[in-house]
Amino acid sequence: MKKRNAGYVVILTLIALMTGCKEQPNLTLASGEQQSLSDYKGQWLVVNYFAEWCAPCLREMPLLNELAAAKGSAPGPAVLAVSFDALSSQALQDLSARYQMTMPVAAKLEGDWPFESPRVLPTTLILDPKGKLVATHQGELKPEDIADWQDKYWAKK
Repeated sequence: MKKRNAGYVVILTLIALMTGCKEQPNLTLASGEQQSLSDYKGQWLVVNYFAEWCAPCLREMPLLNELAAAKGSAPGPAVLAVSFDALSSQALQDLSARYQMTMPVAAKLEGDWPFESPRVLPTTLILDPKGKLVATHQGELKPEDIADWQDKYWAKK
């Protein structure tokens, strides 16, 4: 009987180890700085996938800049731009400067994020303060989209 119980303990331990082995979601900014999703814990996060060749992506950048700038003055989300294309750190920094991107720009996301890479650009994702995906928007953002999210998500007390 002791042998059988020991077998169960081993199996349960292995299951626990395997389910807890997910890689933590992290990112590399254009500057080379490493961050993780946990750095944004407790705040709303807007993740926007873009590419330089995507005209709607570039048209919505001023709106995302506005949203990122509003973070300090009112309740609002952190904003993170993610390059859809694999670009060098220097190319991303140049791109960020050229399009006056004021939000952090990530070169890549790694680990187990609560979403998959988009198939359509631009794609914007909203994560709640616990890091859970609550909304996905495909296509160019409009001011009305931001206003709706403001009312629905981060303006809540």
